[in-house]
This record gives sequence, structure tokens and C-alpha cells, in this order.
Amino acid sequence: MKIILMILLSLCILYAKKDFYYNFINEKGKQISQDKIQEINDGFEMLDYIKKLATLDKIYEAYSQIVILKEKNKIKVLNSDIILLYSQLAFKKNSKQIIFEAEFILEKAINSSEIYENDLSKAYMLLIDLKLKVNKVKEAKYFANIIINNFDNKLIQTYGKIYLAKTYKHQNNYKKSIRMLYKILTKTRDITIATIVADELFDLYILNNEKQKAYDLMKKVLKTNIKYYAKDSYLALKKINRLIKSDMLEFSVEILEALLKQTNEDSIIEDFKFKLANIYMLMYDKKNINLLKAKELYKDIINDYPKAKHAKKSKMFLDEILMRQHKLKPSTLLKKYKDSESIQQKVLLQELLNNKKNKNYDFIFKAKKVYLGISNIITKRFGYKSINAIYDDIYIDIIKSHLNNNQCILLDKALKDARKKTLKKLIKNDDIKYKFFQCLVEVPNINTYSFAKETFSLSRDSNIYLYLEQIAYKLHLYDEALEFSSKIEMTNNRDILSKEFLYRFLILNEKNNLIILDRFFKYARNNNDYIINNSKNPIIIDFYYFYYLYLIKKNFSQDANDILYKLFTKQKESKAYIYSPFVELELINNLKSKDLVNNKKAINILIDLVKYTRKMKSNDLAKIYYKLIKLYEISNNKIKSDEFLNKCKELKNTKKSLYKKMCDEL
Repeated sequence: MKIILMILLSLCILYAKKDFYYNFINEKGKQISQDKIQEINDGFEMLDYIKKLATLDKIYEAYSQIVILKEKNKIKVLNSDIILLYSQLAFKKNSKQIIFEAEFILEKAINSSEIYENDLSKAYMLLIDLKLKVNKVKEAKYFANIIINNFDNKLIQTYGKIYLAKTYKHQNNYKKSIRMLYKILTKTRDITIATIVADELFDLYILNNEKQKAYDLMKKVLKTNIKYYAKDSYLALKKINRLIKSDMLEFSVEILEALLKQTNEDSIIEDFKFKLANIYMLMYDKKNINLLKAKELYKDIINDYPKAKHAKKSKMFLDEILMRQHKLKPSTLLKKYKDSESIQQKVLLQELLNNKKNKNYDFIFKAKKVYLGISNIITKRFGYKSINAIYDDIYIDIIKSHLNNNQCILLDKALKDARKKTLKKLIKNDDIKYKFFQCLVEVPNINTYSFAKETFSLSRDSNIYLYLEQIAYKLHLYDEALEFSSKIEMTNNRDILSKEFLYRFLILNEKNNLIILDRFFKYARNNNDYIINNSKNPIIIDFYYFYYLYLIKKNFSQDANDILYKLFTKQKESKAYIYSPFVELELINNLKSKDLVNNKKAINILIDLVKYTRKMKSNDLAKIYYKLIKLYEISNNKIKSDEFLNKCKELKNTKKSLYKKMCDEL
């Protein structure tokens, strides 16, 4: 009798949540026999075993066992626990038919008072989960409100609010659900409640396109209560899969490492290591560190569990790593796993990357159609979003090479084939973007210009505006060029304004608006340092010529003469006699004819003019020869005077030339 009493006492302690009544007497008020006690004890032990299977993520095995126990059980004291565990496993098994059946059984058990009062709130929560799975949202909401309104326990009421938020989530009312849960999170001091709420909020943030909030929340949860996941493999793996889907792989690693520390069962360790190795493969970022971590885990599985379920795939993935580390030839891997389609794609991708490394660009572009058949799942495993992303890198390598070698014509061809995404990635690289624009100025391309203009529409970089202004000018888009000129002026950067000075002149000159040009030349007089700073730029020749005409028109004679001489000097220096003989003739007109020194200067100017100017018109030559005749006469050099007189008389094709007529009359 003493032994029986001790057994009964131990049952009371172990299952304190059960009514005291059931531990000692049956429904008829009689004491329970020792055999009956043993059956109850065995039943609860079986329930614990099934629960353990579930926490180890062995859901199918656990479900099979609970079904057997449910069907065989004749002990009423076990019914409540069996129905609850059956409902929980039916939910986790995620089969519509089974969930419908479990929902019916659980609701019936609640209504018939088969569920213990202490378990009633848990039963309602499970029932809500099941009803949401079969889209009975109104009923789920009804039971959530029962938990909130019919239980006095504040903790249970909080759970009710969490489940009510779940119903709004199911109706895609994410904002309302987030507000409810966030309110709970800010008020609770219970770490379990906080973690459950945060777990729900994570999913809601992802669904509501608030990924950064989800990331920050998960970081806090793992820092404060990683045990929440580590104690339940099913819960943890479910979360890990959501994290992988949300591309938060580092958190998946953190949870799996915690699980491995908590686990002693070999089959589970193998599962976790395999899962962790696969995540490291997904985390590959073109650096070897994650490959090496995966490699060690696959080795552990092969060495420690050679006959386990993941050993074969671990060997295949290990060989894949060896191929990627260039320790195994792609062709060898292909022969070894010739029936694997994924290996075929991985081999093909590795060959592409090898060709990329060796700069076999001709072959790469010829085989592009073949490579485009490689799936994004495979490319992501190799650190690229898609095959197009690899080709983007190839184009960038080619473009960088052309830029570094100043091969602007070849660059133009490469730019025509490259995608916009590639160009955006390229021209936002500070090391090469200015080289890119310099080449674009040299060989302008309307499509690339349009793209660059769009990309830098909000830029405040006045250098970029200057490049775009020059390109627009070369493409004859004068209005657009002026827009960029205005943007440069607004930056008030005198260094850039000085560099832009002559390009603004060219654009305004093309617009052929005298009022605007006059305004510009007034601006030039007020910023003489811009003229000085640009004196070595060949474009200054055009500027000097038109500026000279402006100064003459405005009667700024001295400034005009200075500019005229600079124009003459620059033409001679550059061997570009663009405005000859106008410049030279204007110059000698300004020299005093009675001054022998000036006469000599005038003669030298005209002699150089005849010597270096190409395709001079006969009428202009007649004028120059006549001027030289007169200058040599003043200098008393009859020989030279007669020489140019003869040359003047020999000129042909001089129509209506006053100077030729005067020569002929001498």
C-alpha cells in the first residue's frame, strides 16, 4: 500500500496539471488499481516520447504514433492530452484532410468538456491555428475573442490578442496585425511572450515589405532569447526556412549552431550539419571562407555518418567545392555524376567562370545562348544573381580594359551591347566614372548619353554636368547642353565654371542669337581669368575671333587689339590658320605704316600668311600681294616689291578684285 501511495504521489508531482481526482480514484469513487496506474504512467510516457519526436522535427513519425495511441487509448484521463497533441501534430503535418479532421475532433472535445479546464486556453489556441489553416477566419476570430474575454488570467488574455492578430494577418490586414502585436511587445516583460510576438512580427514585416524592420527585430530576438528556437528543432527549422527565403542567412546559421550545441542524437546532428553546410553554400560571396566552412561540415558527415541519409549528397557537394577551388576538373565531375542535371549546370557555369578569368571573351559571347540555360538557383550558389549578372561583370571587365587603355572606339562598341544595369554599376564606380565620361565625350553615343543623363539626374557633381554638357553639344543637343551649363552655374564652382567657359561659348555660338552672345561676351569681360585659364585650349581660337568682333562693335579698341594679337599668335602656334587672312590683314592695318619696325612686322606677318595658309583664294592673295608691294616700297626694297608685283599680275581667277586691278595698273 505504501508503494502504491508513492507511485500515486509521483504521478501527482509529474502531472500536477491533472485534476487531483483522477490521480487517486476513478469516476465511481473507487481507488485506482496499480495496473491502471501503470497504464496511465505508460500513456504519459508515450506522450512525452511523441512530444520529443516532434521537437526533433520528426513530425511524420510523431503523428503516426499519436494516431495509434489515440485509437488504442481506453483511459479517459489521457484523452485531453492525446487530443491536444494530436491536434498540434496534425497542424504541423500540414495536410488539409488531416487538419479538417483534427479541427472537428478538437472542437467537439472542447464542447463536450473532454479537455481539462487547465488546458482549455491551449485548446482554443490550437483550434484557431487549425481553423486558419482551413480558411475559417470568422470562427477563428470568434475563438480568439473567447480567450480574450472569458479568461481572467492576463497572460492567457495576451495570448488571445496574439491569436486575434493572426486572424488579421490571415486576412492580409498586415498593418492592423502589426499594430496589435507591437503594442503587446512594448508592454510585456515576459521574454517568452516577447519572443512569440517578435516571431509573428518578423513574418508580418516581411509580408508588408518592411524587410529592414524584420532584420532588426530578428537580430534582437536571437541576441536575447535564442533558446526559444534551440529547444525545439521543428520550430527552429521552420524559422530557418523563413530566414533563408527572406535572404537572412546569417541568422539561420546562428540558430543552427545553437541547435547543434543542444543536440546529442546522431541523426539530428547529421541533419543540422547538412542544413548548415547548404546554407554556407548559399552564403558564398566570391570569397572562400563560406566554402571552407561548408567543406568541413560535408567532410564531418562523410567521415562520421558514412551510411546516413545525407552522406551521398555530401560527397557530391564536396566534389563541387573541389571543382570550384580548381582541385577537380569540371569534366571529371561531369563523368562522376553524369545523371545529375544540377551537376551538369554547375560544370557549365564553372567553365564560364574559368573562361571569364582567362578572358576568353569571344568564346563566352558565342556560347551565350547555352549559358543562358543555367538556372538562377545555380548561379546564386556561385555568388551571382543570374547569368546576366555574370555577363554584366564580363562587360565591366571589357569596358574597364578599354578605359584604362584609352580605347574609346572599342568602348563605344562594348557600350552598345551592355545592359543598362551594367552601365549603372559601372558609372557609379568613382574610380572609373570620369574615364568613362572622357571617352564618351571623345566618341559620343546617344543611347549611353541618355542613360547617363537619367542616372545622374539628381547628381550635384558639377564635373558630371560638364561632361554631359560636352556630350550634348557634340550630339547637337544644344538646348540640353545649355541646361547642364545652367546647373554648373548654380554650383558657383569657379574651377568648373572656368573649364566650362569655352563649351558654353560653342553652344551659344551654335544657337546664333546675337543678344545672348553679347551677354556671354560681357560675362567673359567680367571673368577675364576664365579666358586666361583656357588660353591653351584649341577652342580659344574660335572664341578670340568672335570676341574680337564683339569688342570692335562695342568700341573697346585696345582690348580688341590685344585679343586680335592673341588670336594671331594662337593660330600660328597651332598651325591652324582658321581665320586667315582676316586676322593678319586686321593686324597690319593696326600697325603704323611710317614705322619701319612695324613695317617689318607687317611684312613678316604677310609672308608667313602666304607661306602657311592653305587654299587661299586668288582675291585674297591679290590683296596680300598688293599690301606687300606697298610695304616693300616704303622700306625701299624695289627687288621684293617687283617680285610680288609680278606674282600679283600672274594671278588668275580673280573676279572683281580691286587689288588685282591696281596691280595690273602699276
